[in-house]
Amino acid sequence: MTLAHLAQYGGITVMLPAAIVVGIWLYVSGSKRSALIWLATMLSVYVIVGISKILFKGWGIGLHSLNISVISGHAMHTCLVLPVVLSLLARQIDPRLRWPAAGVGLIFGWWFATYCVAPFVHPLQEAVAGALLGTVAAISFLYSVDGLEIRKIPLAALVLGISFMAFNATTTKYTAESVLNRIAVTLSGGDRAFKQPEWRTPQVQLQLKPPS
Repeated sequence: MTLAHLAQYGGITVMLPAAIVVGIWLYVSGSKRSALIWLATMLSVYVIVGISKILFKGWGIGLHSLNISVISGHAMHTCLVLPVVLSLLARQIDPRLRWPAAGVGLIFGWWFATYCVAPFVHPLQEAVAGALLGTVAAISFLYSVDGLEIRKIPLAALVLGISFMAFNATTTKYTAESVLNRIAVTLSGGDRAFKQPEWRTPQVQLQLKPPS
């Protein structure tokens, strides 16, 4: 499998179900508060990424000086969901492993963002922006729940959750781009959604797929 093909595993087809599993794991572990914090964390990052994409797709608004048209959802997902999943799984073995496991997840997430997401889905600057957002969200969430009592995940929920994540990794990969395009065009009143920023050089544009 090439790095370009590996990048698709950072999309919503794989990462959104994994995030849902995390929420269920937290809930069945007897920590409703941590589940609510996780829900708030996910909603926050989705709003930020979604707004960045709607602004660009609808009006062409981006950060010209940084070569950022949108924030990468692929990079954000990986740097948020993976560290949290690994941290929760490490808790099942020894709670002292929760932060080292999260660190491993962040290291892999940044590798994924800079070598898989960039340059095949987004330019490096957009991948880094997504990775930064995911990293801040992951660390903030883990720090917020660090003092809460999170019991071990029931074995049945653990097995079902891992199986569900594995199943979604094998299915056809989709993105939310068509939905975001419709929202952006409806709000802006334009004829079509922006695909590439005008300031980006043709050489870079040829290497990239539309932002996702």
